[in-house]
Amino acid sequence: MLITSDWHIHSEHSYDAQNPLKLIAENAMAQGLRGVGITDHVNFNDEKFLGDLDASVKAVKEIQKQYPFMVLGVELTPIAKPEFDYIAVHGSLEGYEPIPSAKPYDIELAVSKEGLMARGVRYAVGAAHWRVDLPNGRNAPSSLDESIREWYRQQIWLACDERVTVLGHPWWHGKGLWYEDFSVIPKSMNEEIAAALKEHGKYVECNSQFFKNPRSTEKFRHQYAEFLREMFEKGIPVTYGSDSHANYGDLRADVEKYLISAGFSEGDFSEIAPEKLW
Repeated sequence: MLITSDWHIHSEHSYDAQNPLKLIAENAMAQGLRGVGITDHVNFNDEKFLGDLDASVKAVKEIQKQYPFMVLGVELTPIAKPEFDYIAVHGSLEGYEPIPSAKPYDIELAVSKEGLMARGVRYAVGAAHWRVDLPNGRNAPSSLDESIREWYRQQIWLACDERVTVLGHPWWHGKGLWYEDFSVIPKSMNEEIAAALKEHGKYVECNSQFFKNPRSTEKFRHQYAEFLREMFEKGIPVTYGSDSHANYGDLRADVEKYLISAGFSEGDFSEIAPEKLW
């Protein structure tokens, strides 16, 4: 197998996931994985998400006594700075009314690196999930050109932020806007993302969902594997993330056939190095 570790898994302590930690650990052992990372979502700096984080931290620390190969991580997603600031004052987004802006909103993540490290979190996957450039970005229209520019902006920002260890699922889109033909993403954008990742010593993620998503065409899957190969050849280490939310199992065979076609071979995939963990 090309893939020997999984650095992006959600447990039942993620708001949108159902995987019990013991199931993850037992199935990871059955797969022969050398390391697994639990990366539950912390989307906002409100009581709900911070409470979920603390529950995840407590549960992972407990199960590590039996399964020490399990690593405590987190998944962070860019949010609009005005939302972050409002929650910091009011405790939630309830009552929030975005102020229109002539330029895209600044970006923030829910928790500081110091706050994560104080809890014992060892690394972070940073991943774009929705538009942050305009009001009500989570429900914003999905214009292709505007979305490409916004995802590029967020991914460059994540590549430069000190909290991010792995750029998670680059170019993931909930509505699959470019999942028919990945070539609509300008090559220059990917080159600049690669340069930022390399400059800041980040990993890039091969996420199984691109190859399992029913919106993805065969053409897209091969193109995406080739994009990851180009990242690798530019010197960006590639990690694997199943991004499992339920029924944690082994998806590697379905993913690896595309990776092998793109030129990946045994030894090309990275585990997160000990010196990269906090």
